[in-house]
Amino acid sequence: MNLLLMLAHSIAEYDDVRMFSDAGYDVFSIGAYADPVHPGDDKRPPLPDAPRHPELAALVPDQMRAKEYLPDDLIDWADVIICHHYLREWVMPQWGRIKHKRVVWRTCGQSDFALEDEMKRLRREGLVIVRYSPAEGWFFRESGHWAGCDATIRFGKYPTDYRPWVGDGIWVGNVTQNMAGRGEWVGRSYWERATADLPTRMAGPGSEQMGGCGTLPYEELLRYLRRTRVYLYTGTHPAPYTLGLIEALMSGTPVVSIGRHDWMGPDALFEADKIAPIAALSPEDAARHLRGLLGDEALARYVGQEGRDRALELFDVATVTEDWVRLLGGVPSPDTAVGMLA
Repeated sequence: MNLLLMLAHSIAEYDDVRMFSDAGYDVFSIGAYADPVHPGDDKRPPLPDAPRHPELAALVPDQMRAKEYLPDDLIDWADVIICHHYLREWVMPQWGRIKHKRVVWRTCGQSDFALEDEMKRLRREGLVIVRYSPAEGWFFRESGHWAGCDATIRFGKYPTDYRPWVGDGIWVGNVTQNMAGRGEWVGRSYWERATADLPTRMAGPGSEQMGGCGTLPYEELLRYLRRTRVYLYTGTHPAPYTLGLIEALMSGTPVVSIGRHDWMGPDALFEADKIAPIAALSPEDAARHLRGLLGDEALARYVGQEGRDRALELFDVATVTEDWVRLLGGVPSPDTAVGMLA
């Protein structure tokens, strides 16, 4: 089965190209991994075992334009088209050209009332909707703006990528999505209140503007997470949870999460406080938890293991792959999805 990916995030693209390829699907992604051996973004490593399609890559020299109007030959090649949240730009204008294929809207916590309403019609015409969090259902159903759901499938991570937590970095960490630039969208004032008198070391884009270490290569990022004594998750509006939270939990890093009442978005749309082992009641409560974990390695290790166990339950790529195979079918053999991920 041929999967065409139109994704909006190079890190999620790395995860999905890797997962679907390991499951036995033939994958082509219009994005950083159009050539998986030479990715166009260095935040994640190459994928030398993924399928290579130079003939398809040659069809999409301008990737953004190609997503907005897929070449006919690429549509012909695809059995399934999986799209992230830019449906107004990438799906709706060319729906008539692609709806004879199996088109999947893979939500990533970026929907809104108007988009849900617009997608109701497309779902009646065959659009498949895969949610990434049950919180999307809790919130949008109650609001009366709900396009439906064919499956809820989490993001998938490979547990073996994350070596044992060490915790010798006595700081509060966070892998920011440019907190310096995006401010309240990623909880800047909450961070500043909760960590006002604590040692901090952020990573990620723009973090150097707040005393952090900047964007790190993947192996250095994994080392940073292993060393971080405690991680303060401040949320990203409007996503119920993010890849950064998953990676911290997978690393065994103790996580304290912002509470749903302090998050910028609607309470019912937030799920991180259900996933993280500790959810703070306020910035002051977060500071109390952070201080305790900074000073007690044994407690930090216990909380980190609790978070990792939860992450393995929800985000282990083997389970996530099984969910996708159940939805899509079409892999060469029943053993492929589990055997290649063992």
